[in-house]
Amino acid sequence: MDLESSNQPEKEKKQKWSVGRWSISRLFRWIAFLVLAWWLIKNAHADLSVNKLITQYSYQDSRFIDVSGITAHCRIIGKGAPVVLLHDAQSSLHTWTGWLDSLRGDYQVICVDLPGFGLTGPHPRGSYSAFMYVEFLDSLAQKLQLNRFHLVGNGLGAQIAWQFAAEKPQKVNKLILMNAPGYEKKEHSWVNLLAATPVVNRIMWTVTPKSLIRIFLEEIYADDAMVSKSLVQRHHDLLLRPGNRKAFTDRASVRDNRPPVSELVKKITAPTLIIWGAEDALISPQHAYEFHQQVPRSDLRIYPNTGHWPQEENPSQTVSDVKAFLEDRF
Repeated sequence: MDLESSNQPEKEKKQKWSVGRWSISRLFRWIAFLVLAWWLIKNAHADLSVNKLITQYSYQDSRFIDVSGITAHCRIIGKGAPVVLLHDAQSSLHTWTGWLDSLRGDYQVICVDLPGFGLTGPHPRGSYSAFMYVEFLDSLAQKLQLNRFHLVGNGLGAQIAWQFAAEKPQKVNKLILMNAPGYEKKEHSWVNLLAATPVVNRIMWTVTPKSLIRIFLEEIYADDAMVSKSLVQRHHDLLLRPGNRKAFTDRASVRDNRPPVSELVKKITAPTLIIWGAEDALISPQHAYEFHQQVPRSDLRIYPNTGHWPQEENPSQTVSDVKAFLEDRF
């Protein structure tokens, strides 16, 4: 028997093992592909009609006001000195519900869905810089004939508020900043990186998993038990307002989205209250002290067991302190 014949069974065995191994590898790839395809299909959602969303998520006192070509969803309730409330990114004017009964007896309260959020919907030119939002707020104030007003902002709304107060000090009576961006290191989350990636961002205009919204809200709140099914559903539905998902990816692509905080906040002349949740997982409470040190005439309140949206997680105590501040009872 020659040498080649003796090695034949061993060669056949290796070949069979190689073919089998290649088949198993291909099988796993197909399984992974099918699982991904199933997940994408399961989490793909069409836009909801604006009329349906208005029916479900507007209020009897809702108003839709033309502000520089944007139809802005607002609530204007109560009588007295005007107080403008600005919500955070990925939120809406619903965030202030826990404050309104307490404020409406003494103040004219103005809540607005900022461009790209809630029922207001996207900016017509896809512009989402901090400067656009300041201009939007100024146009809204002019539309409502507000010469001077108290200004409250949370998260993104606080960034808009401190920039507005620094650039237009003659228009702001008192300023309340809640968990304000500005001093934290500029970092982009993996979600923002995906949103800024071509092709991937187009998938995000259709694929919107509720599970990711729940994860986001559990990071916002200190107490995960407060993240109810109805809360997740509202955030999910408002994200499906036509144009809001594209607005999210458009905002993620804006790199120079914030003015230099240290240069501007020193220009604020309005008495300022700085509010922070001690359990804020998005922006560390250590930055509250930086605002307190840099903003002239400022007071500071930090709330235990409270996350990034104190007005939702601790409404009674925060609105009580806000009223005391506005009424010079601090």
